[in-house]
Amino acid sequence: MQAKKMSEVEVKEVERIIEKNYGAKIDLSKYNLFINKKNEVYIASPSVKEEFIEISSYLGLYLGKLKRNEKVQLSVEGSQIVGTKATKNIAVLDDENVFRFMEGFDCKWKELINCEVNNFVLIKNGDDFFGCGMLRSDKIESLVPKARRIMKSMKKV
Repeated sequence: MQAKKMSEVEVKEVERIIEKNYGAKIDLSKYNLFINKKNEVYIASPSVKEEFIEISSYLGLYLGKLKRNEKVQLSVEGSQIVGTKATKNIAVLDDENVFRFMEGFDCKWKELINCEVNNFVLIKNGDDFFGCGMLRSDKIESLVPKARRIMKSMKKV
């Protein structure tokens, strides 16, 4: 088996790490969480059949990746789930810098909400969350995967 179903204790640990990093109290107990060898966490409906779990390296929606020092790098979808309840490590960007972020470039913030330098931050514009970046002292590094980046030609559409 490539992906392993997380126990209740492990799910509570993921909830604690998310709360510690982003100040968001979320309840993941009604879902099945899976983790693979790369420490990537996936969230799925409890109705998923056991035989699929045994042959899959990932299953469900990619929530994020657990990192050292009790950090979690959330995916775009993970940032949208957690961001609605988050109270810290949020970087608010203007329209131009959100496009730069989604193109994979470093960007500047308009406002920082309870942020720590050298930590992951949720990228927010208006009411929307666009993923996770790394906050440095003078910029935000984009962590959008190459396959998810928006090209300049798409921006004009």
